[in-house]
Amino acid sequence: MIITKKHYKELISTNDTAKETAENGAPEGTLVVADHQSGGRGRAGHTFYSPKGGIYMSLILRPRFSDFTLITPAAAVAVCRALESLGFDCGIKWVNDIYKNGKKVCGILTESNINSGWAVLGIGINTVCPGKDAPDIAGWLYDSDADNGLVTDKVIEEFTKIYDSLPDKSFISYYREKSILKGRKLLIDGAEYDYKGINDDFSLVVSDGEKEVKFICGEVSVKPL
Repeated sequence: MIITKKHYKELISTNDTAKETAENGAPEGTLVVADHQSGGRGRAGHTFYSPKGGIYMSLILRPRFSDFTLITPAAAVAVCRALESLGFDCGIKWVNDIYKNGKKVCGILTESNINSGWAVLGIGINTVCPGKDAPDIAGWLYDSDADNGLVTDKVIEEFTKIYDSLPDKSFISYYREKSILKGRKLLIDGAEYDYKGINDDFSLVVSDGEKEVKFICGEVSVKPL
């Protein structure tokens, strides 16, 4: 994949700009990067606080496979591997968040138009402290002097390695290994469950004490130890 960066000082949302760019025929590998987002968002319409200093990028993909749902977990693995190569010990909170020391340092949002044949992979990373207005759950990688260009390049490099053979799901063992849900009590839609595992389709398997339940989406909270 040939990467072509389009850099902006500020956007409402890199995903929105990338989607418009994709609809206008931009090739796979077009990477929209912004220093700041005024309207960053995550899954289910949640806001994603995006002040200057972090990494906000969206990659245009034109997949040659049909299951676009694999893109998000593949990206989670790519981010974890990239950060690991830079010396950070991070984990994956199903399905699309990256955590370090119990705090969220990265969110991932994939949006697509299957009929038009494109997907947009959005990744936001708090490389430095996002400031006093950030949500309590927010963490960051560096206390100062982050090299955002290096982190960006590492993430794209790791994702490209996976993307070329993504449908074979060879990355799923790493995804399972890095899950921060293992051995924890979980709250999903107000009910308490025990973590049991992650299926081959990346659905979450939990137990309510009597039976196993499968979730393909949902908001998961980890109960404190």
